[in-house]
Amino acid sequence: MKRKYDFSIAKKAKKSKDLKIIKTFRLDPEILNWLEIEGEKQGMGYQTFLNWFLRKSMDTHDSVEERLEKLGISDFKK
Repeated sequence: MKRKYDFSIAKKAKKSKDLKIIKTFRLDPEILNWLEIEGEKQGMGYQTFLNWFLRKSMDTHDSVEERLEKLGISDFKK
């Protein structure tokens, strides 16, 4: 171990919003195949495509009440 280290060329840590979380989950083979094909069509890897697709779904997701209102059902009881 060195007595002194030169940190002048060290890289800064990523900001927390840029961090990715590693999580294992299981997909059906046809789902993974679709992700790979669609990702390739969009010019990105399947994991990047999956992240983009889920984020897009999150951003455009309506609540149950909003979906019922669009269908003209306004007297929905919880």
